Amino acid sequence: MTFKEVEATKLHGDEKRKYIVTLFDNIATRYDFIRTLIFLGQTSRWYRKALSDLDLKSGDKVLDVGCGTGESTRYLSRLYQGVVVEGMDISTGMLAVAQRHDPDSIYFEGDVCAIPRTDSSYNLVISCFTFRNFPEREASIAEMLRVLRPGGHLLILDHFLPEKRWRGIYTFWIRQIMPRIVWPFVKDASPYRYLAESIINQLKLADFVNLLESMSARVIQTDSYTGGAARRLIAIRKNEN
Repeated sequence: MTFKEVEATKLHGDEKRKYIVTLFDNIATRYDFIRTLIFLGQTSRWYRKALSDLDLKSGDKVLDVGCGTGESTRYLSRLYQGVVVEGMDISTGMLAVAQRHDPDSIYFEGDVCAIPRTDSSYNLVISCFTFRNFPEREASIAEMLRVLRPGGHLLILDHFLPEKRWRGIYTFWIRQIMPRIVWPFVKDASPYRYLAESIINQLKLADFVNLLESMSARVIQTDSYTGGAARRLIAIRKNEN
């Protein structure tokens, strides 16, 4: 771990935006393989658990914000027949990989703080393992809620520090072991040191709930996976009077 990666988690606005675009463009072609390696395949398991019980109907529209290489986008498209799923990401490198995997789906470049879609466009907006990388927390939530239809749902799945009994082991793993695991496959392990620090500096669940409910959202469900290493929040966009 270096000072640079710790400070990167504190970046905001355009500085954070530029850092994240460069980071993910640089690791896009290796992202899926290394993510599976360092998280022992758990991220795909968490995707499936978090996205397999949604009340989606044919004709519904879903936006996958920060879709990356498109695993969550593809999973939703396969699972829910007749549902239109669009994937958006700020990294053109990640989008290129997603499009190669899934040339028939809709992927587009976009910034979560200024989503290029009209108000009330979607029944569901999801963000999977991306919220920590957004340039501005409040602006990103406001935008995701803006493109939701009143009564629509916002689903956020992300890494968190696990329960206290596992926290020390988990922190040691992502700070000390993870960079060593990726070293044979990448010349620069700093992106993975940043990702470790972004998890360690993630909001606590209660703070996350408070943040959502301070805006036009009401949290209706939270779920914990693998001792709290991943958590899901589902919020509903409040009807505006």
